[in-house]
Amino acid sequence: MNRFALNLSRAFWVLSVGWIAYTQSSVGQSTDLNIKKLKTQLYVIEGTSNGSGDVGNVAVYVTSEGVILVDDRFAQDYDQIVAAVKRVTSQPIRYVINTHHHGDHTGSNLRFLATSELIAHANARKHMLEGNMPGPPQIAFTDQTSVFLGGKEVRAIYYGRGHTDGDIAVYFPAERVVHLGDLMAGTRGVTNPVVDYKNGGCLRDWPATLDGVLKLDIDTVIPGHGDISTREGLLAHRNKIASIRDQISGLVHEGKSKDEIGQLLVSKFDFKPINMGGLDGMMAELKH
Repeated sequence: MNRFALNLSRAFWVLSVGWIAYTQSSVGQSTDLNIKKLKTQLYVIEGTSNGSGDVGNVAVYVTSEGVILVDDRFAQDYDQIVAAVKRVTSQPIRYVINTHHHGDHTGSNLRFLATSELIAHANARKHMLEGNMPGPPQIAFTDQTSVFLGGKEVRAIYYGRGHTDGDIAVYFPAERVVHLGDLMAGTRGVTNPVVDYKNGGCLRDWPATLDGVLKLDIDTVIPGHGDISTREGLLAHRNKIASIRDQISGLVHEGKSKDEIGQLLVSKFDFKPINMGGLDGMMAELKH
């Protein structure tokens, strides 16, 4: 086995046992969280946790009747999230919308349940219950729902499978902004798909899911992780995922090995170890 294949195999093993566990647990200590203005009353909480700059982005929508939060990171981040919100408004956090079920986006749910209404897609709530995760939302939907607060609307929409089968787009119509959770997630500036097959993820459907999002009137995209993007950035991300899907499908049908496919993904698409965790599932999915 060559060095690349050996390292790739090691990465597969580490990720298979560690990636989902990491995203569903709170580890380490968080620092003070930065909050920056994105639009007039829409903010994004940034910061570092566990020594990484790739933790989840939290949207904070301020209205005259309260705050709507999108995602809430790890359990350890609850106090810092609340403190960050208080730096921009005295309004209480009335709603928390989860983009999907992974613990780096829902870890503070349990604390918020005491004071806020929590909302997620039905599949995301199901996965939280199946995994005995704390704080499953009280409210679940299947296709679309809206929160109206202080004369403003936030729309949660399910377009189909991608990272999991419970990912949603959270749309702020008045601001022309969408929060996509891990349907678009950058790791050190690189946005490649991470497919959680255990929880219904699907590479084949992912571009079509993003096609639905692209029909929205948007100019700004908040990814699940990484830098704020644009509609053009989302379109490029969609096209990249479609190219990755088509490349893997073609190589699988040519009989290429996992190591050969992995080498192409690293060289052509700058795949990181976290993106490699679902390669077995991608190959199996695209075999037929």
